[in-house]
Amino acid sequence: MMSLNYERFTTLFLTLVWLLLASLSTGLLLSLGSGWLGVVTLWVLVLGPAVLLLQSIKQRLVQPFYHLTTTIEAMRLEDYGQRFYSADQSGILAQLQAETSQLCTHLQAYKSARDHQAILLFRLIEQLPSPIAIFDQSNALVHANDAFSNWTGKPWQTQRLTKAHHFSLVQSSGQWQFSHPSLAQQWQLRQSRIPINDSHAHLLILTDVQSVVSQAQRDAWQKMIRILSHEIHNSLSPIKSLAQTLQMLQPGADTQADFDQALAVIVQRSDGLMSFVNRYASVARQHQLHLEEVTTDTLLRPMQALYGTQLTCSATASFTLHVDVSLMEQVLVNLITNALEASDEPAGVEIVISKTTQYAFIDILDQGPGVSNPDNLFVPFYTTKENGKGIGLVLCKNIVEQHNGQLTLVNRTDQRGARARIQLPLG
Repeated sequence: MMSLNYERFTTLFLTLVWLLLASLSTGLLLSLGSGWLGVVTLWVLVLGPAVLLLQSIKQRLVQPFYHLTTTIEAMRLEDYGQRFYSADQSGILAQLQAETSQLCTHLQAYKSARDHQAILLFRLIEQLPSPIAIFDQSNALVHANDAFSNWTGKPWQTQRLTKAHHFSLVQSSGQWQFSHPSLAQQWQLRQSRIPINDSHAHLLILTDVQSVVSQAQRDAWQKMIRILSHEIHNSLSPIKSLAQTLQMLQPGADTQADFDQALAVIVQRSDGLMSFVNRYASVARQHQLHLEEVTTDTLLRPMQALYGTQLTCSATASFTLHVDVSLMEQVLVNLITNALEASDEPAGVEIVISKTTQYAFIDILDQGPGVSNPDNLFVPFYTTKENGKGIGLVLCKNIVEQHNGQLTLVNRTDQRGARARIQLPLG
């Protein structure tokens, strides 16, 4: 049996009401002896208009649902100008009108904010120099910038809705990559998911690896030239001044002492400049590692003998490391010395040894003022010490990285002080 929907039920109910009314009124007239003329008059003057009345009632009952359906369809299409309307000033229809109106207003404000964010994103993308493209969930191009047009050799507008694989871009297990090996060697691919038009799109940024390397090399050269220029200028300026003074002096017994003093200063400054050049070369020197197995207890035993009660060591367990013992001891000495110099008397330094399944950690903890300028910690010749050389941390970092490890220096979170962490791979 076919189930009755709302409209059919309403039609059937009103039809039954009319049939009941017609049957009762016709039977009543016939029982009163009015004859067929009275029955015809009843049908024409009463039952006929009753049909129109019941049809109007049906429209009154059904029409709000048609209006609501139209409003919801418009909302689905993000057309919030179409609103549900009812002439009732009170009651359930008036309440429904108020609720749908508030919902449309809220969705319209959300759409405006979302469109504004999308416009800002597109404008930002257009200003960036790297090729950037946005692909929808079907991996079709929906937006890009001029750099992407230059990368493909065509305006991206003419390639809109082109599938990503036409640009040698493929997605596998949620990760984007180049399908052509030569592109993967030249370009670095970064990705992100962004919401656009009630769905998530893929934002892809292409970075020229060579340009990044070249920029890093230029920055390194500029930094090196800046440091060398500063040190050489500081050394050559007094040498030049003294040489000019010597040119003006007349050789003789009375000026011999001035000659000797000036030459001594020139030699001193030349030795200082030579020492600086040698120290600078040692910063980036690749050490010849002599790796050997050593337990953490054996590695720390000389440190405890060297620093005595100033050093406290704790470890969850002793385990084996593969390191160059001599170089690693040099790293520990530098870090412990820095920690002792930073700690307030009579506070000492604590070494904590721990490990995970992949890495070993050596933490050197002090109770000093902490790190004030973390950005310059590993910049060569940067120092906050009065007589510091600014190469200790750089040398330590270089040695640890040659062991495929990492050296970090951060402020402690449990108390006042800093934590230097050596992270080394196990195995």
